[in-house]
Amino acid sequence: MAAPGEAGAQVLEGLMQDVQLTLDLVLRRLETVGATLEVSSATPSGVVHHSWGEIAERSRRMIAVLDALGLPPEASVATLAWNSHRHLELFYAVPCSGRTLHTLNARVDPTRLVGQSERIGDSALFIDASLTALLAEHRQRLPPVVVVMDDGVEPHERFSDAPRYEDLVSAAEPRAELAVLREGQALAIAHTSGTTGSPKAVAYSHRAVVLHALCALSADHHGVSRGAVVMPLTPMFHLMAWGLPYSTALAPARLVLAGANNSPEALAALIESERVTLAAGIPTFWVRLLDALEDPARDLSCLRRVVSGGAPAPRPLAERYRAVGVEFVSSWGMTESNSGTTLRPEADRGDDSPTIRQGAAIAGVELRIVDSDGGELPWDDTAVGELEARGPWVAAAYLDPDDDANERQFHDGWLRTGDLARIDAGGSVEIVDRLKDLIKSGGEWISSSELESHLARMPGVREAVVIAVNDETWGERPLALLVAETAIDLDVDHLRGRLREAVPRWWVPERIELVSELPMTSVGKIDKQRLRERYAARAQQQPS
Repeated sequence: MAAPGEAGAQVLEGLMQDVQLTLDLVLRRLETVGATLEVSSATPSGVVHHSWGEIAERSRRMIAVLDALGLPPEASVATLAWNSHRHLELFYAVPCSGRTLHTLNARVDPTRLVGQSERIGDSALFIDASLTALLAEHRQRLPPVVVVMDDGVEPHERFSDAPRYEDLVSAAEPRAELAVLREGQALAIAHTSGTTGSPKAVAYSHRAVVLHALCALSADHHGVSRGAVVMPLTPMFHLMAWGLPYSTALAPARLVLAGANNSPEALAALIESERVTLAAGIPTFWVRLLDALEDPARDLSCLRRVVSGGAPAPRPLAERYRAVGVEFVSSWGMTESNSGTTLRPEADRGDDSPTIRQGAAIAGVELRIVDSDGGELPWDDTAVGELEARGPWVAAAYLDPDDDANERQFHDGWLRTGDLARIDAGGSVEIVDRLKDLIKSGGEWISSSELESHLARMPGVREAVVIAVNDETWGERPLALLVAETAIDLDVDHLRGRLREAVPRWWVPERIELVSELPMTSVGKIDKQRLRERYAARAQQQPS
């Protein structure tokens, strides 16, 4: 045999065990190393506590239930549920049975939700009782197997014949042997917001999810560690709660699930009673929690770190958290990147920008910015281009798109994020604008072009444009500017009502203003940049 480096030598193979990176590794860890740690789940009647060991045992029972329900080994199983221990059990049971978890977003229009489930071909739906009314009109279009999970609310009468989760779990025996899994097979499916067309399905592999969860244990990512008490405020139906249901099991750490009540009072009480040390969610949560955090009557001294993502975080918000001893971490990600892409633990000192930069790429992810021709731009904090990403938990394609999305969104092995950014010499990213004029409100996307399309078709409207304006609570909200037909007085309230029938209610602009004309660019297009600058200047002139 030729020595390494000699002519004709073969590449030396490593002599490591071939262990697949699949979720059963995580399940077995929470059954052993973290078995005694608690999972706390908020319910209308109080906080329910289970150990990780009990969660694992119930998950194995649920695997037996999935088999007993006759679901095919390759089935997709949908969930429509809030953050709870039952939803957590499905996060483990479905993938560890060899099936694919499909999380449905409870804030999406019901018709769209049903369409997504039909398109994926879900064999079953597990739904919180409180959400059954949302799909009551579509009961006949739901998967053949529907299971209702009790969350303190009586299910809609159209779901009265559906089996109950607890009845099924209590009657089942834990499944001792798990399915043989491959790290490349799909663990879960999530949908994008669909602001540039129909929502796109992203299929996360076991390998991607496990690697992402492992990375979240690092101090330069979420910082989940042994001894932490972690509360994800991001819903489990949105980016799988940023992978925290898995990273907490790996650490191991205690996990706190907030349920359906995300009011500041409820969250503050939960942080105080469960002694939460690390919480993660969109900036809206942190704005709402400020009063409780600074209230001397509350003891929230346990909270040491918050991770903020989904929208740019205002610098004054971060400073108020730091003033009371809480580390404020800014992050950026998207559905296609399994949420985690960049992170910045500290504010930029000496930077007077109103928001915190999005930070550097976390270990395992590579970023670059490119010009309109796809050429790579320098990291000089001046050049602005479209941000592109690649890594082991970044999507390579969408699942069966019905348009040319795979050609448009993936470039030379990189994901086109649709965000315009600059990057400094140290790798710190600053998002400076968004392609397609998307509006990010409360961590969710709103399509300005879709709103404009609906408004422009309404009687009496000659021109319509929608831009993003800053909002202290939601980060951004849409502002609609309309030019009316001659001598026609538009009824703004009527237009708003018509919009509610066409788009999700939270998309509807609070501000709809009538203007005599709209500024145009040199090529005859509406000059949105000038409008943004104009309304940003007005906001600065208004007394605080």
